[in-house]
Amino acid sequence: MGKPEVLRSSPQIPYQEIRLLWFCDYWDGPLSGVCFYWGQRYWFEAIEPEKDNYGYPRTMGVYILSAEDLQSEEESQRRFQQYVGMHTTYDDPENCSVEEPPRSGEDREKFYSWSKQQPKRDYRHNEMVGWFEV
Repeated sequence: MGKPEVLRSSPQIPYQEIRLLWFCDYWDGPLSGVCFYWGQRYWFEAIEPEKDNYGYPRTMGVYILSAEDLQSEEESQRRFQQYVGMHTTYDDPENCSVEEPPRSGEDREKFYSWSKQQPKRDYRHNEMVGWFEV
C-alpha cells in the first residue's frame, strides 16, 4: 500500500527539525499535540491510518494554527499543568517528558470539568506544512 495522498503532496520534515512541546493525545507514544518548527508553533497529529495503528514509526501531520487556535491550546495546556500535572510537557529537545507526580483527584476534576465545556477542535482541516515520522 502506498503513501496517503496528503503525504505525496506535502514535504517530509526531518524529525531533528521538529521540537515536540507537549502532547494532547497519547497511546504508547504521542498522537497529537503542539510542536515547534522554524520559529513557530504548530499542531501535530497522527495521520490515518497511523492514528489507529499504534505501531512505529508513526506519521504525523504538521498543521498551521490560527492565533485563536494557538491561544486556546496554550490555555488548555496551562490549565492542565496547573490542575493535572506536567507529564504531557516535553522539557528538552530530546523529547523527554517532565517527571512530576500528578495532582490530587480534586485538582484534576477542576481541569476535566472545564475541559468538557470547551469546543472540540479538529485541526486536520487546517493547512498542512509537512509531515514527520516519530
